[in-house]
Amino acid sequence: MQYYHSMMINTPIPDEGNYQHLNDAARALIDQSDKARIYAIRAGAWLGYRDAKRILERMEELLEYPRITRMPNMLLVAPSFNGKTSILSRFMSLHLPDLDPAGEVTICPVVMVEAPPKPDISDFYTRILDALMTPYKPTASVQEKYSQIKRLFRQMDVRMLIVDEIHHLIAGSLNRQQEFRNALKSLGNETMVTMVAAGIEDAYNAFNTDPQMSSRFTPETLPLWKANNEFGSLLATLELRAPLKQPSNLKDPQMMLAIHTRSEGTLGDMCDLVKELAVDAIRSKTERITLDRIGSLSWLPPSKRKQFRRL
Repeated sequence: MQYYHSMMINTPIPDEGNYQHLNDAARALIDQSDKARIYAIRAGAWLGYRDAKRILERMEELLEYPRITRMPNMLLVAPSFNGKTSILSRFMSLHLPDLDPAGEVTICPVVMVEAPPKPDISDFYTRILDALMTPYKPTASVQEKYSQIKRLFRQMDVRMLIVDEIHHLIAGSLNRQQEFRNALKSLGNETMVTMVAAGIEDAYNAFNTDPQMSSRFTPETLPLWKANNEFGSLLATLELRAPLKQPSNLKDPQMMLAIHTRSEGTLGDMCDLVKELAVDAIRSKTERITLDRIGSLSWLPPSKRKQFRRL
């Protein structure tokens, strides 16, 4: 293993077998053009890691929950760019609306919206109506939009409402925050739809100031990653999917620690870093990710982006 790290960047490493370091999908891409391989790398794919599976299983339980007076809800909290929106989008993809033209009414079990940048109830209702792809009067009052949403939820058999970026709630005054929370509670009470709210750590502040909200929404968290076996397994999965002609051995402790250090344990940044390293490996003709390039690749880590200024 030490020999592996000490080899020169441009020295080819013999591959054992027919690209056995790749999965079938990546192997099918290996002889395509560099442009096609780079496109596939950057397109990415779903990563079904342990916490993601746990959250999805819990959401499935909520979706199948019988309609009762006080529906259970979830508050999903994660650092920025750490996988929460990907999980929500994955769940949406598993529960798409039934668009059968022969059906009289479209069945839409799950509706997902992003919270407005400020706690504006009218804007929130508009986003729900847009997600339902239904016409409405732009000049409609808040009450008219609310009545239309309740009617459509019944007609379309909506069972779950997902509200991403719920931490936007704290951008308004205390009164506006409370009004928005009350609107969420009323919508849940009157439609018996379970809700999944998601956001960064500030989401706790958005809910904990209201005892009713904090008691209705069970928190689930996606912590930052540690440089452990699970992180190594995730890197190994990414290596299987990246159509590079030589193995990189990303789960090697030195490689893993270097990637973890540069991405700072954030899932989205780790995936982006590995993608750019794979693209760099194709363009440089090395066809593998090296320890040297992990440290020297021109890539801005998340902790530095907030300080970045254009010259």
